[in-house]
Amino acid sequence: MSDKKGQNFLHGAMIYTIGIIVIKILGAFYKIPLGNILDDDGFNHFDVTYKIYNVFLTIATAGVPVALSRLISEADALGREQQVKRVFRVGLYAFLGLGLFGTVVMMVFPAGLAAFVGDIQATRCIFVMAPSVLLVCVAAAYRGYAQGHADMIPTTLSQIVETGVKVVVGLAAAGILHRMGRSVEICAAGAILGTTVSSLAAMLYMQIAVRRKYVVNPPVTPESDTPDSAKSILWQLLKIGVPITISTSIMSLIQLTDSMVTLNQLQNGAGYTAAAAYTLNGSYAKAMTIYNVPAAFVIPFQRRDHRHGDRIGACDVAESSMRMCTILCLPMGVGMAVLAKPCMQVLYPGSASQGGVLLMELGIVCYFMTMSLMANSILPANGNERLPLVASVLGLITKATVTYVLVGNPAINIYGAPLGTLSCYLVMLTTNLIFIAKNMARPMNLGRIFGRAGVSAAAMGVAAWAVWSLLSAQLHVADGGRLGLYIAFGAAVLTGVVVYAVMVIALRAITLEDMKLIPNGEKYAGILHILHKKP
Repeated sequence: MSDKKGQNFLHGAMIYTIGIIVIKILGAFYKIPLGNILDDDGFNHFDVTYKIYNVFLTIATAGVPVALSRLISEADALGREQQVKRVFRVGLYAFLGLGLFGTVVMMVFPAGLAAFVGDIQATRCIFVMAPSVLLVCVAAAYRGYAQGHADMIPTTLSQIVETGVKVVVGLAAAGILHRMGRSVEICAAGAILGTTVSSLAAMLYMQIAVRRKYVVNPPVTPESDTPDSAKSILWQLLKIGVPITISTSIMSLIQLTDSMVTLNQLQNGAGYTAAAAYTLNGSYAKAMTIYNVPAAFVIPFQRRDHRHGDRIGACDVAESSMRMCTILCLPMGVGMAVLAKPCMQVLYPGSASQGGVLLMELGIVCYFMTMSLMANSILPANGNERLPLVASVLGLITKATVTYVLVGNPAINIYGAPLGTLSCYLVMLTTNLIFIAKNMARPMNLGRIFGRAGVSAAAMGVAAWAVWSLLSAQLHVADGGRLGLYIAFGAAVLTGVVVYAVMVIALRAITLEDMKLIPNGEKYAGILHILHKKP
């Protein structure tokens, strides 16, 4: 790769990373007004459908786009235009096959899938979502083509288009149907329609953008290269893509298992009616929306190269990545835990009362989840692609077992679901840390990763809780005043942010090496007077 092309790729990768963070945050907050339109029952149907969709989508698009972009990049670097053309064509047909399979299954068996996860009323939502699998698969083929030319911009812009259309159409459809007095499952299906329409918009955008910018069908000349056979290219795509797909699918399966076991055990174990189970799981899904936001901040550090040419350097970068993840995500988890009740009251005022306790539990889980994602990325970057899969499978088994036992207990019921998730990520993180210690040149210094950031987060949590407790009492929030709730909650959050920022800088919890992991990090380090190398 030439220097210019490498610079273009790094520039595009930075744009893509920033875009993905923004998209994930917007996607999470899009669910807040949607959750208030649909209420707990409807949001449960929406959430369950999305988790089924994500499994099909991950299987279809997780690994093959990476493989496609890699093969196109290799052929493009050698100037083999006909090879690029054939690789893209084979990849597109592969995507069409995978997407068509997922769409047909969801469209022909929506009731069976809904019953499988314990929510028969999600049938309409699953049927409406079905075309999205095929549409996203076609878009993924064009994304792989652009990324194979070191061009991340079309992918980023297409995802922004997708998110924007989903927000507008989904909220509008759900809101209109709600005002018309339609049932909650119909309103949820209206929200899902936004995803299907947005998938179509993203696919059309990618087709237009790629075909305008690149010669997808280069003319054949006597000097043209002789491309590999379609069979050979398909084998290469599968060889590269299948391991990635298996590894990535585990996370989607963990989320689907969470809903499936929780809904079925609430009804079959804890003895709740289907309607009550939908309400409880819907409240849990709303809390999960907030809980998932910090995961977006792990992306920049997952995408960094942890090798840096030598094994000691790899350890240093891996340790810095874990520390930056701790510094960013630990306070978010602590904040969720100590301000869980007012947070749910502010964002979801009509939700079931269980939501506050569920978010408090998830606040504790949040940090272990983000650290598990970070650890999952460190091992493959150092040549150990299969080890995270072992940790993920162990976590999935643990999640299913613990959730099954706890949620099926009438005395624990829905409150057991976050505990099952906690056990899942504790197992994953512990297993991955053991693998990292055995496969890297030196073990990471856990004290430097957790210590000072932990003290800072604890101080932040105490300060935020104290401000909330004082102001909520003074402003009589318990009497139902919304303005007092907003003031007390806002003041508590602001206090927590200020206290944490002061503590992190005062305790020198972040290093110059850590700041180098983010764009323009050295510049910001100078502004913040972060000049030391190790804490």
